[in-house]
Amino acid sequence: MTIKTILVPTDFSESALAAFKVACGLANQLGAKLCVLHVRDESCLRVAIKEGLLNEAQTDEQLEEAVHKLEITRFEAMLGCVDRGDIAVEQTSRRGESAATIVAYAAETKADLVVIGRRGAGFAETLRSAVLGSVAETLVRKSPCPVLVVRRDHLPA
Repeated sequence: MTIKTILVPTDFSESALAAFKVACGLANQLGAKLCVLHVRDESCLRVAIKEGLLNEAQTDEQLEEAVHKLEITRFEAMLGCVDRGDIAVEQTSRRGESAATIVAYAAETKADLVVIGRRGAGFAETLRSAVLGSVAETLVRKSPCPVLVVRRDHLPA
């Protein structure tokens, strides 16, 4: 099995960062390209409120731009915390239901491997995974390619 493209879904949580670090190591060893995908399943307004970006004078377009800038800042912070060497990294944001969007993007990019963190950010993800199953568990069942699930404690010290 040749691995040329590694997909790393991210919600910018600690678990997602652990998965990204593992994926970078694999990409360096294998000479693979990394596709980093952020899926926003909340409305722009919810994200703006949750992140303290809401200002009464802002238009919908300005809110969308503020959320987009926040995503760019988080991508940059995540990419900046790892020595990526010469590996190619594509970053993409999509809106939709997380698991379904990741599965579709894996097929679209012809990913050879998905590397994902075990748990997402926040209490809502913990509650949802207890009731419905986590995004990682759904990917293991539905992904068009193998899935490597990384726990935060899997990282070397």
